[in-house]
Amino acid sequence: MYIATAVMLAALVAAQSASAKTASEWKRNDPDRPIPHQVEDARPITIPPPSDAIILFDGADLSAFRLDPQYGWTVSDGNLIAGGQIRNYLETRQHFGNLQIHLEFMTPYPPLGEGQKRGNSGVFLLGAYEIQIMDPAENPTFADGLPGSIYGQTPPSVLAARKPGEWQSYDIVFHAPDFDGDELVSPPTVTVLHNGVLVQDHTIVRGDTIPRVQPPEYRTRIERGPLVLQDHGDAGGRVRFRNFWVRPLDGPAADDG
Repeated sequence: MYIATAVMLAALVAAQSASAKTASEWKRNDPDRPIPHQVEDARPITIPPPSDAIILFDGADLSAFRLDPQYGWTVSDGNLIAGGQIRNYLETRQHFGNLQIHLEFMTPYPPLGEGQKRGNSGVFLLGAYEIQIMDPAENPTFADGLPGSIYGQTPPSVLAARKPGEWQSYDIVFHAPDFDGDELVSPPTVTVLHNGVLVQDHTIVRGDTIPRVQPPEYRTRIERGPLVLQDHGDAGGRVRFRNFWVRPLDGPAADDG
């Protein structure tokens, strides 16, 4: 009885210690970081673009992106399909600062691969800060690599992912950083709704999410930049996208950077 009680107390102390850590105290991709619970009734939300939106992809036209044919991004049945090559990024021609973003995506079915090699993609704000996309269904991975996470920094507050082969949605409000030369005046923040569920609430982005450094650093010292979709190059299939639009919140977007 004493041994069992001691084990339980040790587990409780460990759990309390874990929950007491701040986001900046966790190691990047720490396997011991607590996994958020799953919200079972999350549903994707399709929102037609409002009249003042900039439409990035409407099912046919890729003119909003810098497109290199060798990377293989294609359009089929109204879907934008990743090219299937690692480190293959699709970048918008326009550069943005503060933004409202709507994006719908689908991870491949049937699912293949494990961990971060299944249904992996992401949307990069300013080309520097990744909101993660991946397939977590019966597929354990580290908390800050789950869908809805600020990759390598902050896990989603809850896990709101749908099954592979089902459409999902991100609605994102992003406030860009403010730099005075190389000095950070105010950090970037992001609010994310995944399938209509709040998973990031005005969360501070603590630096670039690539390259992987601990602690993160603001290497990309810009206040306006492209939106970028990631192609992770996994053998398990290509992530699909549709209904991708944005609303600049701080004036017109800048063409071609």
